[in-house]
Order: sequence, then structure tokens, then C-alpha cells
Amino acid sequence: MQDNFRNIHLWLIYLLLISTMVACKDEFGRVIPDNQGQQDTVDLVYGKPKVLLIIADGARGESVRNANIPVMNGLLDHAIYSWVSLSAEHEDKQATGSDLASIITGVTQNKHLVMGDNFSNNNLQTFPTVYTRIAANVKAPEFKVYSSSKLFVDNLAPTAVAKLEGSDQAVADAVKEGLKEPDLTMLTAHFTEIDQAGKATAYDNSSARYKMAIENFDKQVGEITKALEQRSTFKKENWLVIITSSKGGPFEIPPAQNDNTIFSNANVNTFTIFYSPKYNSRFINKPYLGSRFSGDFLRFKGGIFAEMAEADTLFDLGDRNSEFTIELKVKKNKGPNNTYRFPNYPSFIGKREKWESGAPTNGWIMAFKEDYWMFNARGPNGSGEVNGPKLNNATWNNVTVVGSISSGGKRVIKTYTNGLPGNEMDVSDWGVIKSPAKLRLGLVNGGSNWNEGDYYIADVRFWKKALPESVVSQYNCEVGISEDHPYFDALAANWPVVGTVTDGVLYDEGPFGNTLKVGNTTYEISKLNDFLCAPSVETISTLVPKSTDITAQIFSWLQIARQENWQLDGRVWIDK
Repeated sequence: MQDNFRNIHLWLIYLLLISTMVACKDEFGRVIPDNQGQQDTVDLVYGKPKVLLIIADGARGESVRNANIPVMNGLLDHAIYSWVSLSAEHEDKQATGSDLASIITGVTQNKHLVMGDNFSNNNLQTFPTVYTRIAANVKAPEFKVYSSSKLFVDNLAPTAVAKLEGSDQAVADAVKEGLKEPDLTMLTAHFTEIDQAGKATAYDNSSARYKMAIENFDKQVGEITKALEQRSTFKKENWLVIITSSKGGPFEIPPAQNDNTIFSNANVNTFTIFYSPKYNSRFINKPYLGSRFSGDFLRFKGGIFAEMAEADTLFDLGDRNSEFTIELKVKKNKGPNNTYRFPNYPSFIGKREKWESGAPTNGWIMAFKEDYWMFNARGPNGSGEVNGPKLNNATWNNVTVVGSISSGGKRVIKTYTNGLPGNEMDVSDWGVIKSPAKLRLGLVNGGSNWNEGDYYIADVRFWKKALPESVVSQYNCEVGISEDHPYFDALAANWPVVGTVTDGVLYDEGPFGNTLKVGNTTYEISKLNDFLCAPSVETISTLVPKSTDITAQIFSWLQIARQENWQLDGRVWIDK
């Protein structure tokens, strides 16, 4: 009897151990580990991970969304997707090489060095393709690559497995055959006929040929996904299907739809679909771009300026014990070379007799500098410039320069753009920053090429106090100023520069009423309704999918741990 009880007791312990092991295994199967040594267990539970990458050149996201695309729309219930994803901005709007290189390497042009369609000076040794990275991190991977572009096949695809096809339909047919390969790791299909239609007509659905090319592509995607699902091992595998465009194409956005941000650049408007039967649906739309700033504004172009009737020491910046804050809103238009880069330092506010090379006169100036802006000043004992953070193109930016006294008694100049801090400089030894010149908005007398600016100014304010960073950040994107502002009593001048200019006069709503007179007999008033403090291009690129995210998503799906020294520029998107 005692032996039977002992046997039953041992069996109970054994069963408890078995159930515990099963429960642990089940729990382990629900968590994808980072350790590649545990790959076999993950594959057993989830299916071996594989990737199907489909790229279409020239497919504008907006046009794809509005075309008849039942196949791609049918994937969206199990996809992370966006019609406003982005490729990179560059001057050659017809080239695809650089954009394809960004997709296939996961890094931007300044790293892979493919310029337009020119691969001659590429840096693919340092920043290799996704295929090279996979081959170095996956045991015996199998690739298939089909493209109707010789440029793609010759420069970005593995030589041994890449096939150049004569048409997009030939690509689709080849992919259907390629999907019969049982041990595939990644298959790439690259299509070009949407781009060809855009070049021949227009990159918009108003072109029947372009719209038809998009709809033909959707049918080809249907053929490919059907062939994928017909694999005898499909249900035992774990496929990620990525469908994207390398770039959009040049097209003039209707004025009513043009928000003057990167999202109105049709050439970089792409679409991205990350599809897996295991995904929940996640739609990534255009992010919040800020509030609107509307009204009638004086256009500062071709030497336009407005200045005080007399010089006033109120707007000198004083000695090392003096504090000040200057803030205003600026909006750039396209200038020289039809770009937003102003290479010749056009001023937009200052108190200085001359603003030219070497800046020989005492006083101060705020001026544009390429994609940035700067504060430049000279005292009797020193001079220099402090750069502000980068400006957003074609939208309103708030720029601020603060002169403060540090806890150590140093006089420090700090810059801000849209409330974000830029550079700073110790100017304690420069001496008194003052000038007999009149305060001016716009062009300050200077070199003949230093007036090549085209911009608007508004909400110009001058304070005789250093505004703390928290206050600059809190109030920088507000229009106007109210008496509940914590530094309202330190306000020395406030020119809204909004509304029709009356008799060439800009009125000061500050305590001293220092009006400014436009120094030109003719000037332009523009009615504007643009975003204020919109996110920068760099910030926006983290809020929607971009070309360099494709490789990051592939590595994540294949459970390849990205290395810091790869210097990838993309991020991974999840379905929540």
C-alpha cells in the first residue's frame, strides 16, 4: 500500500513538471527573443520569416490612393500603411537611382553617395545593400530579384540572382515562377512603367495613361500575392509583404491643396504598405502641421525695408551687463536659383550702418544664411555671429535671439527657432553693442548682392529682458501678445506687421509707439494663410514612413539585430 502511494506521489510530481515545462514553452513561444541562437524555436511557433519586396518607381501616394486599386486596398485590414510616406528631396526629379539606393541600403544619399542615377562615386562598400547584410547574418539565404530597370539590376541587386525583364508584366510573370522556389528568404520585384507614364504625360490621375499604369500595377500585385498564397508551404511560413514607391513625380499641386510643406512636394510623395496576415490595421496619415497664420503681409523683396524716423538708443544692445530679447516671425519664399537657400546673407532686421563682407561697422544684424539664420554683432572690442537652427521652407518660423547674463557673470547670446535652442556664444568681451543707425526691418545697407532675399516678417518684438528658455518655448508660436504674458512689462516694441500698410507706415503697439516707415514708394502686400511653426523636415520624417525605413523593417522581420556601426537611418513600424 505504501509502495502504491509512493508511486502515485512520484507520478503526480512528474505530471506537474511536464505541465510546467509545456506552459513555459508556450509562454516562450509568444515572445520573439532577441537571441539569434533561439531562432529555431521562434520559427517553429511563428513560421520561418520571409520577405516579398515590391517597388514601383514614380507612384505618387496621392494618385495611388485615388486610383482603382482593389488588390492593395484588400490588404489594408492587415497592414501598416500610408499614402503620405516620403522619399528624399533632391534636385533631379527624373532620376530614381538615389531613391532606390536609399530603399535598398537603409541610409540616406549623404551616406550611400548615389547622386541621381549616377553610381560612379557610390559608397556601397561602407553602406552595403540589404542583400549583403542578410547574407552576412542569415545562414544560406536564398534571394530572387526581378526588375524592368537595368539601372537597378546592374547596381543594387545580387548579380547571381538578378534578372532584367523587358516589361513590368514580364516582371510579374517571373515573380510568379520565382515564388515556387521553396527556400526563399527574400524576393524583390521592381516595376518602372508607372514612372514611364508619368514622364510621358503627368504624375497625376488626370492623365489617363498614368492612372491606367497604377491600376495595371495593382493587378500585377494581385497576380503576385495570389501566387504567394498558393505556395504549398505558405501557411507554415511567416511572410512580410512590402509594397512601396521609390519616389513620386513632379506635379504642380492645386493651390487649395498646397500647404507649403514637404507634403505638397509631389516628387517625394510615395506610398508604403507593410502587409502581414498577423498585422492589425494601422493607417499613418499626415501629422499635425501646426496652426495657421493668416492676413495681409508686406513682402520684403528687391531691397524693400522699413525704418524708424530717427535713431533711438532703445534698440542698442548695451554692454556686458545688459539683457535683451529680439523675436519675430519670418517666412521665406524661393530666392536665387529658385531655391529657399539664401547664400548672400540678406538681412531681415538690424541696427547697423552697413551690412557687408567683413561687417566693419558696430551694431547688430539678423540675416538669412543658406538654410539657417544668424545673429551677427560687433562692438569696439570684438565681433562674431551665432547661427540659429534650420528654418522650415515656405512656412512661418519664429526666430529668437536672447542676450542674458549667466550665473558666472558672462554675457551669452543664444538663438532659437520655433522654440528649439540653437547655438550660443560668450560675448562678454565685445564691449558696448551700439550704432548711430536707425532700426530697420528688411534690407540694411550693404553689398550689392546682399539684398537677394524674398520673405515676409511679422510679430516683431523687442524686450529689454532676457526671456527664459521656458517662456520662449511656451509663447513662440502664438500670434500677438497679451498682457498676461509673464514679461509683458519688459516689452519695448511690438510691430505686428499684419494688415494692410497704411501710407507706408508700420505701427508699434508697444509702450513707446515707435512707428516704422517703408522706405520704398512701391511695395507689395500679399494675402497669406500658411502654417506657423510646422514640424521640421527632420521631425516629419520620423512621423511617417520614409524610404530608409524599408530596410530597417526587413531586418526586424528577419530577426536580424541591427548594429550601431551600420548607421542605418530608418526606423521600424509596428501595428499599434
